[in-house]
Amino acid sequence: MKASAPPKHRWGKLRPQGQEEAQSCNAPFGTKGLGTIVSVYFSPHNLCMRWKIPPGSYRGLACACLLIVALSGGASATSAQALASGRANRGINVYETFEGSRSSSGSVFSMSNTFGYDFNALIGADLTVPVYFVLPPANNGFAGAATGLGNLSIDGRLNLESPVVDYQPTATVAFPTGSTTKGFSTGSVTYDLDNRFEHDFRLLTPFFDVDVGNSLSNGNLRFRRRIQRPYMTLGKVAEFMAGPEVHLTDRLTVSADAYDVMPWGPQTLISRIVLPGAVGKGGKHNRKYEIVQRQVGGAKLVSDDGFDASIAFSPNHYVDLTVAFDRSFHYALNTISFSVGFNISQILSRGRD
Repeated sequence: MKASAPPKHRWGKLRPQGQEEAQSCNAPFGTKGLGTIVSVYFSPHNLCMRWKIPPGSYRGLACACLLIVALSGGASATSAQALASGRANRGINVYETFEGSRSSSGSVFSMSNTFGYDFNALIGADLTVPVYFVLPPANNGFAGAATGLGNLSIDGRLNLESPVVDYQPTATVAFPTGSTTKGFSTGSVTYDLDNRFEHDFRLLTPFFDVDVGNSLSNGNLRFRRRIQRPYMTLGKVAEFMAGPEVHLTDRLTVSADAYDVMPWGPQTLISRIVLPGAVGKGGKHNRKYEIVQRQVGGAKLVSDDGFDASIAFSPNHYVDLTVAFDRSFHYALNTISFSVGFNISQILSRGRD
């Protein structure tokens, strides 16, 4: 998770060009320390999951694919007409992403189309349209696979560089266009301000990110965690993350970080794997989203902390591949994620050359 234009190439490095950075994450506050991170084991119960897609989901998947193709086709045509030759640091950007996360709590997939416009090298804006596919844990008896439109989101972003630190703030507003019964929307307008700080030391880029808003699942910013959570939240919350990126080659980047989710005030937890009115199984290790579809409580209901690690590979200028692992200490949950991104604008530009 984790909408904005792809990062620009600086100092000759090929940086990932997707909606989010290669990392997943939040911050070191509230984590258990390096010793705990090193000693955490990957539970077989968490990692051994079934990936079989129920037959009833294929129709929804096909419809969603057609929707993505249709939207990207229209946007691609617009891009071809709007982009003038020789126009630098300005123009329409179209980016498509297919992401998925798997854990013992189920699997969540998303397909996102992002249409962005760079006014210049400093200012840009984006519109993101996501489609979700959710597969609950096998044989749970309380939920079925779900497919549907998520929340449409818009954002405005800045890219401010200095010799000391680069600062990239992004303000996002998401509208409740998704289904609340399927857990694709909170039913309310959500917003956040993401603040990214980093400094590039050639091969090493340390970063710090703080995101303040009223939901943990607000759009598809490239700096937000790539993990697709099996739940959504509504309530005031701050997410922190910090860690390094290591650019092994111009096309291969490895990153890691520690994160902390710090909510305050009333919170609402909306499950993506439990049907309204049903009572699910599980619920261990604070995973209340496995029991009922909607809960209201205090800050502890949605607090979280842990660490992430990811590997990002860009075989060319228009394809980005990422594999990530997340360990949540609060939920004692291991999650494996992947992301495949296509920069449609780059593909069209290549075709016209």
